[in-house]
Amino acid sequence: MTPLRRLLRRSLLAVAAAALTIGATTAIFLTPPVVHLLLSVSGASTVLGVEPQVAEALSDALVGDLLTDGAFDAPLGDLPLLSTGERSHLADVGALLRAVLIAGLIGLVTLAFARVRRRAWLRVAIRDGAALIGGGSLLTAAAFTLAFDATFSFFHGLFFAAGTWTFNPATDRLVQLYPETFWTLAALLFCVTLALLSIAAYRIASRSR
Repeated sequence: MTPLRRLLRRSLLAVAAAALTIGATTAIFLTPPVVHLLLSVSGASTVLGVEPQVAEALSDALVGDLLTDGAFDAPLGDLPLLSTGERSHLADVGALLRAVLIAGLIGLVTLAFARVRRRAWLRVAIRDGAALIGGGSLLTAAAFTLAFDATFSFFHGLFFAAGTWTFNPATDRLVQLYPETFWTLAALLFCVTLALLSIAAYRIASRSR
């Protein structure tokens, strides 16, 4: 095998390992226990003006729609919870999340195939992917800690059209159900979880024979 082909193979497997790590972490942060904990700590129910159980049920419905390309038409009282603009933004978010999860599954299949063909490839891929994601997640966590608003805006600007993701906390219920504190905690914990998973994967791969 030529050096170029070896480099391409190593890069592909490293990307697959990184995609799997990001996809797995994303899946964890979409589970009800994690989301409910973040809602509770951030005081989301108080900001929205509902009971905690109502906030959790509304969030569960929205997360379900994110995963299934739903209509985001959960009601609050006799009216829809979200405006047309808010539902449109969540549709964009849902498409991105599903792409991340699918990429994670593709990464899993790719690494499983590498394990069958040659386990040494898998060890190198996990180490490379872990180093890539671990370093990136720590840098991102530092950016969120030092300049949350700028970092939040930067990442939204990468994936969403301008003007489609800015909302008024005084009137828009999407940012009342998920206030800034929610996103601050979620972003930091997401990056820390990514880093810990990457470190663990790196150590396991380095010690394996």
